[in-house]
Amino acid sequence: MRSLPFLKLRLLGDCRGSAFLEAAIVLPVVMSLAFGLAELGRALHHQHVLTKTVRDAARYLARVSLACPATGDANWATAQSTATTLALTGQIGGTTPLVGYWTAGAFSVAAPTCQTVMGRPVQVMTVSGSVDYQSMGFLSLLNLPPMRLQASHQEIHIGE
Repeated sequence: MRSLPFLKLRLLGDCRGSAFLEAAIVLPVVMSLAFGLAELGRALHHQHVLTKTVRDAARYLARVSLACPATGDANWATAQSTATTLALTGQIGGTTPLVGYWTAGAFSVAAPTCQTVMGRPVQVMTVSGSVDYQSMGFLSLLNLPPMRLQASHQEIHIGE
């Protein structure tokens, strides 16, 4: 009976293994933060690239010589296809997507709207992009739904 209190006092004074126990408690939290920040940084980068390419495609359309309304112009189909390629690849004649999981179907080039400003016809070009973000696996590990990245940009047609 006397050995039980002695054993309890001996265990209370023993510090071996305390660092391992502290690491076992802190390590999952630190790793979750690190992977979460990496995933967030990647998603923000893809959103930034999407915004830039949609803006570039709309600016390209703003410089193409088109009649008002543009949908009746013979150059419209070519300009629309080129703007989609520019949004997808970042280059007018590009073939490789800027982000591996993006497809041409993620981008849409709306028919320009014709408006009259100060007695002059003006076209507004709109390019949009919407893609489902493919995570590195951390979001699915947490059972979170996939994020959708979206961007849209409008430019007034200024011609050549």
